[in-house]
Amino acid sequence: MSHDGVRFEVLGPVRALRGADEIPLGPPRQRAVLTALLLRAPRPVSAERVITTVWGDDAPAHAVNLVQKYVSGLRRCLPDSAPITLSSGGYSLHPGDGFDLWEFEQLLATARAARAGGRADTASEALTEATALWRGPLAEGIGGPGIELERDRLAEQQLIAFEDLYALGLLLGRGPDSVPELVRLAAEHPQRERLHGLLMRALAQSGRQIEALDVYARIRRRLADEYGTDPGPELRSAHQQVLSGATQQVTAEPTQDVPTAVPAQLPHEAFGFTGRHGQAEQITSLLRSDGMPIVYVEGTAGVGKTALVVHCAHQVADDFPDGQLFADLRGFDQLGPAHPTEILGGFLRALGIPAQRVPPDTRERSDLFRTLLAKRRVLVVLDNAAHADQIRPLLPGSRGCAVLITTRRGLPGLVAREGARRVVLPVLSAREAEHLLRTMLGPAAVGPAATQIARLCGYLPLALRLVAAGAAVRSEGLDTVAGQLAAEGPLAGAAIPGDESLSLSASLDLSYGTLDETARRVLRRLGLVPGPNLTRKGAAVVAGAESAETERVLHSLVAANLIEAEAPGLYRFPHDLLREYARKRALAEEPHAEREAAVHRLTAWSMRAASVFDGGSGRLFAVAPGGEIASAEDELQTRADRKRPPLAELANLAPLAEYAAEHGPYPAAWMLAQRLWGMCKHHSLMPEWLAGAQAGLRAARRAGDQQAEAELSISLVDAMLTAGRMEQAEQHALRALDLGRRHELPGPLAAAHEHLGRSRWLTGDLTEAHELLAEAVRRYGRLQQPLRLALALAALGRVDLDLGRPELAKRAYRTALRLAVAHRALPMLAVLRAELGIVLGALGDQEAAVASLEAAVAVAGELPRPIALGQAYLSTHLAALGERDRARVACQKGLSTAENNGDRWAHVEARNAVGRTLTLLGDTAGAITQHQAALAQSRGLSYRRGELHALAGLAEAAEHSPEGAQWARQATSLARRHGYAGMVRQLAKLDTHVDHDAEAREHEAPRLRIA
Repeated sequence: MSHDGVRFEVLGPVRALRGADEIPLGPPRQRAVLTALLLRAPRPVSAERVITTVWGDDAPAHAVNLVQKYVSGLRRCLPDSAPITLSSGGYSLHPGDGFDLWEFEQLLATARAARAGGRADTASEALTEATALWRGPLAEGIGGPGIELERDRLAEQQLIAFEDLYALGLLLGRGPDSVPELVRLAAEHPQRERLHGLLMRALAQSGRQIEALDVYARIRRRLADEYGTDPGPELRSAHQQVLSGATQQVTAEPTQDVPTAVPAQLPHEAFGFTGRHGQAEQITSLLRSDGMPIVYVEGTAGVGKTALVVHCAHQVADDFPDGQLFADLRGFDQLGPAHPTEILGGFLRALGIPAQRVPPDTRERSDLFRTLLAKRRVLVVLDNAAHADQIRPLLPGSRGCAVLITTRRGLPGLVAREGARRVVLPVLSAREAEHLLRTMLGPAAVGPAATQIARLCGYLPLALRLVAAGAAVRSEGLDTVAGQLAAEGPLAGAAIPGDESLSLSASLDLSYGTLDETARRVLRRLGLVPGPNLTRKGAAVVAGAESAETERVLHSLVAANLIEAEAPGLYRFPHDLLREYARKRALAEEPHAEREAAVHRLTAWSMRAASVFDGGSGRLFAVAPGGEIASAEDELQTRADRKRPPLAELANLAPLAEYAAEHGPYPAAWMLAQRLWGMCKHHSLMPEWLAGAQAGLRAARRAGDQQAEAELSISLVDAMLTAGRMEQAEQHALRALDLGRRHELPGPLAAAHEHLGRSRWLTGDLTEAHELLAEAVRRYGRLQQPLRLALALAALGRVDLDLGRPELAKRAYRTALRLAVAHRALPMLAVLRAELGIVLGALGDQEAAVASLEAAVAVAGELPRPIALGQAYLSTHLAALGERDRARVACQKGLSTAENNGDRWAHVEARNAVGRTLTLLGDTAGAITQHQAALAQSRGLSYRRGELHALAGLAEAAEHSPEGAQWARQATSLARRHGYAGMVRQLAKLDTHVDHDAEAREHEAPRLRIA
């Protein structure tokens, strides 16, 4: 017993005992969390794994908090000698030796070893102790998906232990004593033939042959009636023994004189094997599970499948003491795959069968193979399988063995019929790839060159190994290797000079060679696509084929692991080297005119598909005849034949724009970039936004189109402001302003004023911001661009709010909302409602603020900015209204959305709002943490409003303390310098040594009439 007498038990109701006293463990969910820790003890268990084990798919949104709560509860229940520790891997509990599950597993291992050594008495004693540990089902009375799975697994182990125990009893002549328990078990498990066979033998050993024959007759009738089958060999053997009349000689289950060779055929582990921790843990866990696990690892050529399975096989080799078999099935060899007959011959000889006794027929070899592996624990590793029919004759037939397979193709038939478990192997992570390079080339293989090599090799293990081997042979430095790969392409570098078979291209050739001509053509054309992925329709367009035929081919390419389904109807290459391989095949096998036609078809189709991405508030100039910005909803309603593509299609538009900017047609580049603007802004897709806008700008300059250049300059202003790149935003805004003035472009002139005003507001130049935005409002009004006018009014309202004029801000937002509603600009509507909620809160109208913020969240859909702002500010008002639980939920939603959102300004606002909420909830430490993070982020962005609200929040959270007074003084000073009159007045209660009214009067600004 360990931990000063603390013993843990899960084989029945979960208990913790100190001596004879049971320690109270709290409510059922708390005991379930303890069970989750114990079942994986002493390994650390992440909070995510605990949640999966205890709640599964029904986990509440605050499940992480519940785990923390229950762990804290358990720590209070358990003595200090049984601590639950927290590390980077998760929570750990080490029950020491006083844990019934470990004792059960150790006793089973003792029994196996004793029986293998011919010590039946010792084995029987160990199994008797093991079965006596059970007081009921595993963790009786506690639910949870992961616990249920483990309950089923261990129930099977318990039943096998009983079967082994009574089989040993027969061997020791104790059959009569076993009859009552075998009768009970056979009744509880009527489909389990081994139990009925043991019962028949025990009855016969007791002299009760008629009853034994009656057992056989009953189960034979049931099998025939219910399943249409006959008893298996085990029951038939027991029946023959009873019929023979050798009642006292009936002992244990029959054994055979089998060869004693123990094969050890596993190859040496690959040098420098790295990473794959999650997959390795999954595979080894499956191989160690009960029954006869079949696991196959699927992945593209060169991804490291063989290295992984050999590594895992070595990890579990001790669990299979009767041998490890290995065979290369040559599934994609140019000479064709290996036949099962050939592989079985090698296996049988490895198992000790003389060559002359190996049967010639495949079926006979397979039958003998399964017979030899019966009652043995052997691991069978089948590398590079072609299909399920090649594998089936090589499968053992009894529990205790395990099969590990690699394949480039999926094996759904093996899953459906044999219950195989699938593990998909992706490329390495960037960190794992660089670690592999260091392992191959030494500790000096670090830095930017190593990072570039890993990226150019697509993080593919085979490519990395070949490049590293070539560098080592030629004694080249990393910079040289990286330069050569960038210049020649990684496919050329992923080869060993003088050995064509040792190259990535040669490996991919094997997969390419198995495709029919249509599939090859589609693969080549997909290699021409500039973007990272493609929809089913887009693939049909670039392939120049019917959708139904393309869909069939795409499924075959997915099955061959040459492309992968990223989501339903969305496809991509597993890594960039496969894309390059497909592109080079296209260059070599497709005429130039056909390649150009394929890309032009895709560009034209993408232009049509992208037209429904215009979200209203992001694009400057419109496609509608009246000059207004048409929302996605308008477009869909006016074009019933046009279906909205998946959002993931956006990722392809920027690369297409870049392609068109280089190769033409140039208008396609800037039109694609304009259509990207709105949705990229709403969904915070900054890389796509910047890449598309920069490509469009290059194309406009090359074509000499000043209108397009000005428009794309404004898009870049918006993108740079959102990304926090203030200097670049200023440069693009001034360029747009200059173009507008020189070429008399009224639209860009209005937009330049608007975005310069936004920039000044962000940096705290409120007076100049007000002037610029007021001018933008006037210009948009003259141009009759209602949605741009709405956005400019909202920006002006934000400035009025900071100047201490919330009533004017409210009027501006009300007008902007009317315009957005009239033109059904839903994304804009969500943002405006969220920001109006902030204004209403500043006016002290809590209920109206809550209503506006809730409406913003309701119409936001998947748009992150209004969700982040709406939930964060909603939490503050809910806390002020005393709705503490709802406030906490809103805090969590707002902050988590902001953290995953590329809009850094919204992140600052959300942090400050959540900080104020935590202050209202009494969590001043949490509030200070949020405000300090917002303060650091604001100063990095030069975001004065965020900085000011962070300082004010810190002062409020630390009120009546020296730190609070210091923060209040800093906030007041900042508010004075930049004219935040409203904030000066709010700070009065924290810093009474400032003439706030005078400061407010000094910064009164002229009022703007809003029609």
